[in-house]
Amino acid sequence: MKFGKRKLVMSLALTMALSSLAGCSGNGGNESGGNAAPASPAGNGGEATKDITLELLYWGDDVQKKLVEATAEKYTAETGVKINAQVLPADGSFDTFIQTRLESGELPDISYMGEGDIQKYNEMGILEDITDLMKDGSIPEKLPAITIHSPEQKVIGVGLSNQMELLFYSKSKFDAAGVPYPPSKVEEAWDWDTFLANAKKLTTDTKGKTAADSGFDASLTENYGIGVTAGREFHHFWAAYANGGGVVSPDGAEFQWDSPKSAEGIQRLADLANKDKVSSAFTYTWNSGIGSAVDALSGGYAMVISGSWDLANINGNEDIGVGVLPKMEKAVTMNCGAPLVVYNTSKHKEEAKKFYAYMVNPENSLELLKTGAWLPNQADWYTDAALVDKWTADLPESAKETILSYATTKDAIVQWPAYYVPAYLKMNTEYEKSIDQALSGQKSVKEVYDSIMPAIKQLWESGKVS
Repeated sequence: MKFGKRKLVMSLALTMALSSLAGCSGNGGNESGGNAAPASPAGNGGEATKDITLELLYWGDDVQKKLVEATAEKYTAETGVKINAQVLPADGSFDTFIQTRLESGELPDISYMGEGDIQKYNEMGILEDITDLMKDGSIPEKLPAITIHSPEQKVIGVGLSNQMELLFYSKSKFDAAGVPYPPSKVEEAWDWDTFLANAKKLTTDTKGKTAADSGFDASLTENYGIGVTAGREFHHFWAAYANGGGVVSPDGAEFQWDSPKSAEGIQRLADLANKDKVSSAFTYTWNSGIGSAVDALSGGYAMVISGSWDLANINGNEDIGVGVLPKMEKAVTMNCGAPLVVYNTSKHKEEAKKFYAYMVNPENSLELLKTGAWLPNQADWYTDAALVDKWTADLPESAKETILSYATTKDAIVQWPAYYVPAYLKMNTEYEKSIDQALSGQKSVKEVYDSIMPAIKQLWESGKVS
């Protein structure tokens, strides 16, 4: 692979930093419409609250630390409830820290939590049911994709941000190749054949041949039509659902991962690199990749599939546009976004739940929303024009259209199974052991699935985390 003098490599540190800013974990706030709860909580800082201190545990970089602390200080000023906000690095150690606190009997009142960990802690019986906050309007309607239920259908958390997989592209590279820009509306998504044909026109070797031309030499590739920033679940499973398959049905009742349609969807992703020669190699285990979308598009890629948190890096870059992912049987994306939870061990449970409602209010994370690092978790922030204007003013128009189209099109955002499948982490561990054989072209996806899916399905059938 050649990019002139530039070689793109994966920056794990960058990926983790972006993930933390995005609210999307490494594990596997609100002025709204007329029926919404107000941004400020009830309370006047009187005798009932002046001696209450709540502990909030979260991860983040310096930017998010400042924003969280400012929100906590504002809440204290409005209610008298003190907030002890403790930040941890986004280095994968958060779950270990919570485990240590659990063993010592000193859990916080509220914390961030990895998407894949929430069912584990629910099974331990330490998460508070927050269904009442949804029913009484303390928390206005959230997007279904970030509303997390227990197997008994209790609401045990909501995602702080509605992260989703998007298609980023370089306008100048499309213009030079005479290829139309990717659509920004779900109903207009390219079908797979159109997507692949355009990716071939955008893939060139050092002799100036495209992958659509006779004589193209893939061993001399200088620019790829498409790249993926990682092969992990969030960047990977959407293809199974787009092809009419999936991992587990939205209600958790049907195992779909072993279906031929699921295998075919993932095979199409693997073929981009191994058969079609329009993408660089990628793996599921973070060993290689192409860094952020901005790095890739300024280097050897015309399109990049990446998480929406990359929007924070493209502000002011007029060359980068955003579109919807290509469709197979249907056009979908997959979401992530670390949930916030309340622990039922809290000594001040009702006060903790009030603060929880305040924290998941988009109005109280507006600075992050404006950058694109986070996307609103609340339904009316995608339909109420005044609310939409609050957070989209600095986003590229194509990004705004794409995000609104996904959020307002029924079933266009697939909820990551990590949120609701109890055995997900164990299932994914088994998957991770073998899937790189398919992504690298050593075996077909069907061959790998035939060998691993019986064990994975058995884990799913257990219905248990442990």
